[in-house]
Amino acid sequence: MPIITRSAPRRGAAVLAANVTELMRAKHTPHGMKAAARPEELHHSDPHPVYVATLDDLAAGKLLKAAKQTGWRYLLAQNDEIVAEAELTAARRGAKGARGAKHEDLAFAGLTHGPFTSATVDGLHAAERLPQVEKADYELRLLKVPAVYLVALWLHGANEDILVPLGQPPAGLKKNKPYTEASVIRALRPTVARTKEFNEAYAVNQRKGRAKKR
Repeated sequence: MPIITRSAPRRGAAVLAANVTELMRAKHTPHGMKAAARPEELHHSDPHPVYVATLDDLAAGKLLKAAKQTGWRYLLAQNDEIVAEAELTAARRGAKGARGAKHEDLAFAGLTHGPFTSATVDGLHAAERLPQVEKADYELRLLKVPAVYLVALWLHGANEDILVPLGQPPAGLKKNKPYTEASVIRALRPTVARTKEFNEAYAVNQRKGRAKKR
């Protein structure tokens, strides 16, 4: 069965093309991107939605249900090679489901070429070989948890969700390996606790510093 993408945001491709063309003509492509001679030499994947979860979500034992959609991500290719990625962000009122967002709710967030560009391709190849994916359809999403440096493919199925960490995952998680939501939350628990302790200590020191200046 294929890994599928849900319906693209209305006018998303037009917003993407206009901004990428402007950047390329101004020679403002990201470092590491193999720039095409002309913008029309690039083509893009179907977009997949981007979701973000917070440190507080994880501390409360929540992840996927707490994650909020922030936009859409496109992979850009030249001659069948992925050379960059771009994101469109959804306005706050459409963040929970950009599926229904109007085109004026979309904004170009940037064009990048980073470690997760090629890592996404590797993760997808690994995901396509999973026995579960061979038997049922899964919707492709991207999950980000910036507080613990986790980026993962989120394969959303009718009966289960599979997370495939990308790049160099934290907390002993292995890249391109499938995990359940529960196992990811469990693996991240010590990292979340340490990060919260650090953040709280930093906040206390900041408050003390401001008090001394008064």
